[in-house]
Amino acid sequence: MYKHSVIVATLCLVLSSAVFGKDVISVPVDRDIYQYTKQIINGQNLQSITPEIFDHPLCQRDIVDLVLIQKALILGNSKLTFQFVLIDHEEQEDNLLKSGLLLVSVDTMWLSQVQAIVHSVHISSPIIRKGEYYAGLYAAPDSTQQLAEKIGGDLSQVTVVSNENWSVDWQTLQQLKPKTIFNESEWTIMAKLVSRGWVDIMLVSFNNSPHFRYIGEGYVIEAIKGIKVALQDSRHFVVSKKHPRSQQTFRELELGIKQLRNSKFIEKSYMNCGFLTNLVDKWREIP
Repeated sequence: MYKHSVIVATLCLVLSSAVFGKDVISVPVDRDIYQYTKQIINGQNLQSITPEIFDHPLCQRDIVDLVLIQKALILGNSKLTFQFVLIDHEEQEDNLLKSGLLLVSVDTMWLSQVQAIVHSVHISSPIIRKGEYYAGLYAAPDSTQQLAEKIGGDLSQVTVVSNENWSVDWQTLQQLKPKTIFNESEWTIMAKLVSRGWVDIMLVSFNNSPHFRYIGEGYVIEAIKGIKVALQDSRHFVVSKKHPRSQQTFRELELGIKQLRNSKFIEKSYMNCGFLTNLVDKWREIP
């Protein structure tokens, strides 16, 4: 099913360390996201986790998603336990959800992306609401000031790298008319291309690091100060209608999401992670 080597693992942080009396469901998760989540959670029980835990240098949106869906299911009195299939590269979940081979996405999906399979899935209440999310234009740290001067109302003076399968990112960038837009499937390769100056910029979520910087093996990228890009779509969890546990899981998930929304847990978590931030409120918005 998956193109690359996989490892099946059950996180000690997930729902309960015991699976007796629970439904064990396999779901794919990116290997790095799994490892980062383990480090951030550090063995804590999900029921006791507060949004403050996401104020961590390793945090990113995918990690908050992974914790949120499990916490929502707990609050919805679900008996599910996730058994994670660790993958090295992002996979297309659409066909797995359509067929019922995958019960639920643990990574939120853009509503526009889900529209293609809307007859085959239940769509959760919005986790990231439309108009709530801005991304940054990231470049090599020593190039940010120079590139800022080239960016006016569009990106016609700069080159960009993204993934054409990320439909909202890709369409947003195309509307900004870059000099050239390169397609690359792996995020880390994009970051290396930008960090080395081979491509000018990439569109990336803000984080909670100083200067909005991402550092990894072979790359350092930083947000161009004063410029933000609006991504006009909402993000949702998706449950397959074809899976035998579909209706029950969707009810449990919606019940938990409602409680998390009412308690402000969702907003506070993404803000502590830096994915949503008021630090860019006065930055210039393009388009």
